[in-house]
Amino acid sequence: MDCYENGNKMLVHSGGTSSGKTYSIIQALLTISCYHKNIITIAGQDRPNITVGPYRDAQEIIESDPFIKSHITDWNKSRMTFTFSTGAIMEFDSREDQQDAKQGKRDILFVNEANGVDYTIFEELNVRTSRLSIIDFNPTAEFWAHEKLQYDPETVWISTTFLDNPFLKQSVIDGIRKYEPTPENITRGTADEYRWNVYGLGKVARLEGLVFPNWKQTNKWPEHPKWTVYGMDFGYTNDPTTLIEVCLHAGALHIRQHIYETGLTNQDISQRLEHLNFDRNQKITADSAEPKSIEELKRLKWRIEGAQKGKDSINNGIDALKRYNLYICAKSKDLIQEFSQYTWQKDRNGKSMNKPIDKYNHGIDAVRYAVQKKLNVPENILIHVE
Repeated sequence: MDCYENGNKMLVHSGGTSSGKTYSIIQALLTISCYHKNIITIAGQDRPNITVGPYRDAQEIIESDPFIKSHITDWNKSRMTFTFSTGAIMEFDSREDQQDAKQGKRDILFVNEANGVDYTIFEELNVRTSRLSIIDFNPTAEFWAHEKLQYDPETVWISTTFLDNPFLKQSVIDGIRKYEPTPENITRGTADEYRWNVYGLGKVARLEGLVFPNWKQTNKWPEHPKWTVYGMDFGYTNDPTTLIEVCLHAGALHIRQHIYETGLTNQDISQRLEHLNFDRNQKITADSAEPKSIEELKRLKWRIEGAQKGKDSINNGIDALKRYNLYICAKSKDLIQEFSQYTWQKDRNGKSMNKPIDKYNHGIDAVRYAVQKKLNVPENILIHVE
């Protein structure tokens, strides 16, 4: 790795989907460990993401590379650590908060999917790293790296795409290329400018005509909000069922997803709520177009009620939300994708209409249901209440 040999202190690796950024970083760090004695920490937003992401990549690389495998002298699977013949140690772990991040020192740090990690946690990890810090991320939206690191002359910033991954299966390549706005893809209906820019070209992109153009991504969740509400939108085969939490804090709405999944029956939804330890006394405002689902969940002892609907309820709900600053939890990746793609419809001349598209809105609809119910927003009147 050039950054390691050249003595660089910071590497930021932005990449589209299937660009191989995490895999290549782990491969380089494993190789370095075969030659140099370093303590290397691989961190992320939580342990499950680390387990199915960089740790799984490390296992695959070790098993497929006899040279690297020959230098592994100890593999502690419960602690997710590797020890090398050089004395190098590679550990995979997450940090819960800023205080937790103050524990331990290292030579090399790699923070995977850094847009899901709070900057204060990264800062504490970084200040205790002596040689090189690395972060990677999928460019779905700008986050602290763009503010703190993008213009730092000592930071090396690289970007890769699926075209930089020579080992990618053709089916995956074809799946990404279908988003490219070519005449053929436009005719087929698969073209998607946002997805192509983000997942194909690895660019941070925001579409023109966004319904919510000024939302921000955050890693912090308020500890003592003024109020908290929950909304649910039902789906099944193609559309997801969503459960979204919204709270009001310091005059802003903070939003995060708890459920975003297709194929859920009402019994499955109930089980997901139980798994979340969801408070049965907490109200959920759900899509009133699904009275049967609402009734079944009521019989399963959940406190759920239908949303207010009418011919102007969508636009009125949007207007109500736009009166607040909106902060989306960085871990709510599906919700971030919706807010990045939810646009106004256009007429034949390409002029925006006062009507949003009917897609990329399953989490947003849940937000709208909950907030409209809380603020008592009727069809034709907007009331701003805190």
